[in-house]
Amino acid sequence: MDVYDFDLVSFAALARHIGTDTERVEVKAAADGVPRGIAETLSAFSNGSGGVIVLGLAEADGFRPVEGFSAKAVADGLGQCCNEKMEPPVRASIDIVEFEGAPVVVAVVPELPPHLKPCYVKARSRYEGSYLRMGDGDRRLSPYEVDRILEGRHEPRYDRQVVPEATMDELDGELVEGFVRKQRAESPRAFNGMGDEELLEALCVAAKDGDGVLRPTLAGLMALGRFPQRHFPRACVSFSVIPGCSKADVTADNVRFLDSRDIVGSIPVMISETMASVRRNMRVVSRMQGAFRTDVAEYPEVAVREAVANALLHRDYSPEGCASQVQVNMYDNRIEIMSPGGLFKAMTVERLGELGVSFPRNQALANILKTTPYAEGCAETGSVVENKGTGYFQICGSMRKAGLPDPDPRDYITAFVLNLYKAGANPQASRARQRYSEGEGRIQAGRKEGSDRIVRSVTEWVPGASGPTTIHIVNPGTVDYDIVEFLAESDRPVRSSALMAALGKSRATISRALGRLLDQALVERVGAGHGPGTAYRLAEGNRVAG
Repeated sequence: MDVYDFDLVSFAALARHIGTDTERVEVKAAADGVPRGIAETLSAFSNGSGGVIVLGLAEADGFRPVEGFSAKAVADGLGQCCNEKMEPPVRASIDIVEFEGAPVVVAVVPELPPHLKPCYVKARSRYEGSYLRMGDGDRRLSPYEVDRILEGRHEPRYDRQVVPEATMDELDGELVEGFVRKQRAESPRAFNGMGDEELLEALCVAAKDGDGVLRPTLAGLMALGRFPQRHFPRACVSFSVIPGCSKADVTADNVRFLDSRDIVGSIPVMISETMASVRRNMRVVSRMQGAFRTDVAEYPEVAVREAVANALLHRDYSPEGCASQVQVNMYDNRIEIMSPGGLFKAMTVERLGELGVSFPRNQALANILKTTPYAEGCAETGSVVENKGTGYFQICGSMRKAGLPDPDPRDYITAFVLNLYKAGANPQASRARQRYSEGEGRIQAGRKEGSDRIVRSVTEWVPGASGPTTIHIVNPGTVDYDIVEFLAESDRPVRSSALMAALGKSRATISRALGRLLDQALVERVGAGHGPGTAYRLAEGNRVAG
């Protein structure tokens, strides 16, 4: 919904049918004036994709006008809240409209430009008063999420920082030699008369610490180090092959991963070894071109390699971000590449396809990698990246040339996810099965799990459905979430013993979680009421989001 195209009559009809407001529209009775908590909603809409606030309708009374509603006073109070209680001020469009013979206040809240985010409740400070919309409620942003948003205002310098305990001997001599040689060949005048160490310092591969000792930077170690994971254990690639279209899928003999490994080393090495793992697990398919048959890989290597290189280059290298690794997951229908940290600065999903548009989070690392060669013996050749804003353009071009669906990018504050689908896959259907909430990715540093498994349940119309669907918002990382995800992907009822084997949990843990889900009417029993013959499935008319 475009918030500027909001139609109160149409929304009221939908709200009365489903019995609730929605993610993009907040409705309050406001019988006693501007409601408490409205500032959180202003923050959430401003930090997200915008939204609409409707005051003067009573949800408990079927979204009918509130008798005696003081529209002028409430509109003035809301405007005061926008201007005086929010930082930066919220420039909402506030109108008084007539609805079913009574006045109603409608405020259209636009999304804040990236360089002004986050919008927060002034009295609570930026880290305590910043919110994001989730479902039909407002969720406070974590300090990690606030920091990632603030990075959009200036260039982070984590990649330029000296690694205190690292020494110059930890750099890979072969990679450094190739890097220096290429730099001198490309810019002979700039580096004329410079020694190798001076050149490395000038290009942010190394820097002097407080004692004047030359040490590698984070960028230098990640691009040219032998084993940067000595200092950053999670700055690696987690590679997995999953037997299905969801992480809940297992084989007939309960194997969850057909291949799984952590890939370490410098970025050139990790790219090369990740590609070797992809090739090992990628099928070759035959296609007829006229009278001739051609054997081609399921995915174009150019697209996969660029996606992995982009994930390692543009990922979040802050201390909190380094707690998460890049993930490359191969499913039956797609390859999923996930990296910590969302898109940077003015880059958006819509702008990813624009040739030449680039906003690298790690500028020093990008400059190093564009002249960093792959090590001898690697299947990859040339430099690791171009740093000219052509990476995503090449991904799209190679996928289209191979007759495959366009890449499916998903941007969140704490993560960026790119899905590359194989021929015959249905990206739209698969996307509906993926468990990402808008505004929150699976990678979340420093997140505290709440005691509530099911946060809230809402009902809405889902495209293609014959009637309203109940959406249960479940906390990712809990047993409840894993169970509903497993059941949602299963084509038949599942016994508790299968859940125990698939999720690696005890009978008591699975039983308690199933009890909670049964109480919420999210899961239903099939077969006998109790005992070994009992199986479980997702209750009809339900959908789950994380």
